[in-house]
Amino acid sequence: MTAYHRHLRTTRRAFSLVELLLAVFILGIGLIGISALFPAGIAQQRQASDDIMGPVVADSAVALLRARLSPQQFGTLEAFGQQQFVSTNIGGQVAVAPTVEGDWTWRRPGFLFADFAATPLVNELGAIDIFSSYFTLNQAGATVNGVSFSGLNVSKVAVENADSTGGGDQLFGIPWNRRLGLPIVLITQGERAYPQVPEEGGSTQRPVYFWECMFRRFGGRIQVAVFVYRVAPGGGEPRQYSVAQGTGAALFIPPLPFLFDLATPPFGPLRAGGIDGNLATFLDNASVTTQGVTTTPTELVREYTWQSPNQWLLDKYGDVHRVAVGRRNTRDNANITLARPIPQQPAIPELRGLLNVGGAVNGSVGPDLGSRFIWFIPTFDSQSRSLRAVYATVQEL
Repeated sequence: MTAYHRHLRTTRRAFSLVELLLAVFILGIGLIGISALFPAGIAQQRQASDDIMGPVVADSAVALLRARLSPQQFGTLEAFGQQQFVSTNIGGQVAVAPTVEGDWTWRRPGFLFADFAATPLVNELGAIDIFSSYFTLNQAGATVNGVSFSGLNVSKVAVENADSTGGGDQLFGIPWNRRLGLPIVLITQGERAYPQVPEEGGSTQRPVYFWECMFRRFGGRIQVAVFVYRVAPGGGEPRQYSVAQGTGAALFIPPLPFLFDLATPPFGPLRAGGIDGNLATFLDNASVTTQGVTTTPTELVREYTWQSPNQWLLDKYGDVHRVAVGRRNTRDNANITLARPIPQQPAIPELRGLLNVGGAVNGSVGPDLGSRFIWFIPTFDSQSRSLRAVYATVQEL
């Protein structure tokens, strides 16, 4: 070995502390950049799963409803001496009926929020009662198959409406066929979960998706709307869940899907032509006016969470809308943009109703006023549990 090589060997040294710290710093920056991709990747994976599973869960729900129900079990409001609600003055015209005789607009099943001890084989906690039969039998003081419904805890029951009708006949919720008698059709909370797990316990698997439904009679046929949603936020683990009872004035009203009156006469915000109502200005035909804007950025109240991104909305016409660009807090003031333009409704009374013009009901159909009423899954329930809308659809029963 030459003297030169011996000199190199004796002068070789390790990395200095500064060099080591610099290398760790550069490595840390790279790791931070990579780790920032994981939340976005998880969210995209969850969204992709929702887009695939939403229609699957909805079709499963419709199949279950078709197995439990038949269109013949549904009746009319007129059979109970009821008529369609009278709306407020809209553009100088009063819609005395939102649809034609024999049909009725969207109605939700009743809800049961406590297990009824008199029926030990059925767990009513969180169940939907399609025709509000439990409450009806309670009000009548009836006994069915040895079960007295007088002992039902009515403070744990929610129905769409509780209107007394002519002749002492009462209808609570969805009209049923009086010639066939009152059907008792319950869909338990476990049956509205996907995947379904044994309600008696013993399984470590928990459902990921849940669904709710509502019905209307349109053109003499029964249609069902199904809303699919998740309880855990994106990336979270599935949780044990049961639909919670409402609070305050909504205590006895079905909590899901949530009903909200957009209340902007003379036109509803969901109208053909978008914000200006002009189909020719196509750039805003999918836009909806923002509601509930404040200067302080706070969380949207439950009524205004219909504006949240990826929300699914059902209007009174039976159209389903998806929010493509929405709001996350009260300070966001940009207009809401839907995934598709709002369609113009045909001039038929089944959709628009019969109008009172100048005090006379002449059967005429007014302009396409847009939808004031919408139904949706809010981003949180009355127990402040996080809900995420996944999918909504309307099908014939």
